[in-house]
Amino acid sequence: MKAFMALSKTKRDAAIGAVIALGLFIYSFFASTPVLDFMSRMVIMMLFASALNIILGFGGLRPLGMATYFGMGSYAYVILVVRAGWGKPAAIVGAMALSMLISLGINILCLRANDDLGFAFMSMGINTLLFTMVYKIQYVGSDTGITGSVRLDFASSPQGNFYLSFFVCLICIVLIYLFFRSPFATVLKGSRDNLERLTFVGMNTTRVRLYACMVSSFFVTIAGILYAMRNMGAFPVMFSTNTSTEGLIMCLIGGMYSFYGPILGAAIVTFISTQVSIMTNYYQFILGAIIVLCVLFLQNGILRDKNIKDYGEIPKKARGGDGK
Repeated sequence: MKAFMALSKTKRDAAIGAVIALGLFIYSFFASTPVLDFMSRMVIMMLFASALNIILGFGGLRPLGMATYFGMGSYAYVILVVRAGWGKPAAIVGAMALSMLISLGINILCLRANDDLGFAFMSMGINTLLFTMVYKIQYVGSDTGITGSVRLDFASSPQGNFYLSFFVCLICIVLIYLFFRSPFATVLKGSRDNLERLTFVGMNTTRVRLYACMVSSFFVTIAGILYAMRNMGAFPVMFSTNTSTEGLIMCLIGGMYSFYGPILGAAIVTFISTQVSIMTNYYQFILGAIIVLCVLFLQNGILRDKNIKDYGEIPKKARGGDGK
């Protein structure tokens, strides 16, 4: 244990990630089909929560409408395959390009609100609007969604679909980690901790947040495409604000200021919503109790960052001077 703690933070993070990934990979060889289906959802939700946390925990914004990009990736991919007849690899590229183009316009619009609360409700409003549209429009299946053979040929079985989701999510989460270790992420965290000071030194904070939102949207779109493959279709729930809220809860429970926090939160929430719900109808009560306990006693989540207190308030010494 002492030798482990003596390692640098990057090496410790890499060791923890390797153990988690190797454990899931080995266990998948012995898992039944229902368990593999659960594990597929879990790893996709890990990616979704990690991507959402780019602008929540590290960007200081409150994205109440991240299901917009999750649903957009799902629906764009399925529509291109089922309705337009595109090949699946081409549909993935097309769905990514379309989603990123639309997300650019949405993020620019949301950031014009110029404050965290305005951004939160603007994103939620757009999310609700798009959910209503897909729920009513017959071309995209309205309330029943749109289904079809959308899995890649080499990943058509439950086992193949899990391994596709696992490796894609693993690569994406590693890329998110590298993003958090980049100089840009330091600037992004600076906009979270003291936006005014960053503005005074000449930094274009709106552009910084826009770039972060685009990176987050990119990875959320990938999660949406994988989820459509897992479910063999796209459904209105993927656009639901409940999906956005679920992602926020994952970050809250696990720890929004820790890289592994959303990953742990995704595992907990996915287990409760899929496995505990089979055993009892009161699974939402259990989830609600966990949220209340975290807010009361673990305000930074289970995996807390000692350098941050009370939802992003940084220590006085870190602010410099008198802390103003």
